Amino acid sequence: MRLLSNRRFVLTGLAVLAFPASAYAANPCWVPRVLFVCPMGSVKSAIAREKLRREAKARGLALEVHSRGVKPALDISPGLAAHLRDEGIDPLADPLRQFTRADADRADITIAFDEAASAPGLEHARKWHSPSWNDDYANAKAVMDQRIPALADELAKRNC
Repeated sequence: MRLLSNRRFVLTGLAVLAFPASAYAANPCWVPRVLFVCPMGSVKSAIAREKLRREAKARGLALEVHSRGVKPALDISPGLAAHLRDEGIDPLADPLRQFTRADADRADITIAFDEAASAPGLEHARKWHSPSWNDDYANAKAVMDQRIPALADELAKRNC
């Protein structure tokens, strides 16, 4: 089991002080941290991040979702940008960030796309394959539209 970060420990400690033990035991809240990692961080992981945030909001799930790139770079074709605009998805809503082992250590669930799964620090990540969003938008969308609700179902079982 991963060690909780200091921030989570303090928040949990405050929750225990603020509520009687019986109330805390009856409604323990776990806010999972999900990390998506792809080769460049601007397409697969960023789209997954935004889709999971949208799904969580629709379900009222509390969670933190982040994305990283093994070697961050913009790789959004004009065609993909148009599709994403039509869907209301902004893969650049968060700045591009390079993956570090510390990112994986802070995450409860780490998902690595395709060749990113072989990067150091992602040995224990879940491996997801996705068609290219730039070259095969329809199939990439179909795959993600199945995976994200399934992940949200899993998280809902453990969420407040």
